[in-house]
Amino acid sequence: MKQNIFLFVVIILLNSCSSKEHLIFNNVPIEGRLDKFVSELTKTGFNLSDSTKKNEVILNGEFLKKDCKIYALGTNKNNIVYKVIVELPKEVHDSLQNSFERIQQLFSSKYGIGTSRYQQYRTRESLLFNVPRLKRDIRTGDFTKYTTDSGDIIMEVQEGNISITYLDKLNNEIRQREIDQGGKKEINEENNN
Repeated sequence: MKQNIFLFVVIILLNSCSSKEHLIFNNVPIEGRLDKFVSELTKTGFNLSDSTKKNEVILNGEFLKKDCKIYALGTNKNNIVYKVIVELPKEVHDSLQNSFERIQQLFSSKYGIGTSRYQQYRTRESLLFNVPRLKRDIRTGDFTKYTTDSGDIIMEVQEGNISITYLDKLNNEIRQREIDQGGKKEINEENNN
């Protein structure tokens, strides 16, 4: 009887551990070594632009029907890809406003309702008047964050463009452990000297 219960518990634990998946960017899971991930992205049509920085590769290609610059970032120690940043092209303000709202709708249908913060509503003047149907006017720093079991997707208004960050939860935890271990290692070396 105890063996059956133990076996049952082990099966449940294995299934729950394997259910964690990586965040997907452009139909490619954000997993594995950075060079392997970049290789998979080039197969989907992105072109390698620059890989001279350590743990960062820059690609160019089409994303959301726009020519974009894509940054793929790896962890410091093992170079495991954990973050992808898409930099959409610069636009005039009205076009930027429309693009932001369109991407919000697209991502909300895919990832669920996101959490948004708008700079326009952070000033005291906007609180003084009760203006019905106040239209949002996006500004630099406005963002919407979509949180999933696999990670976070953050779209943010920059100076004249929109950036979209894909942060894989599992690989970001690896990055954080590498940082923590590096800090402990430095402290131990200092204590030994």
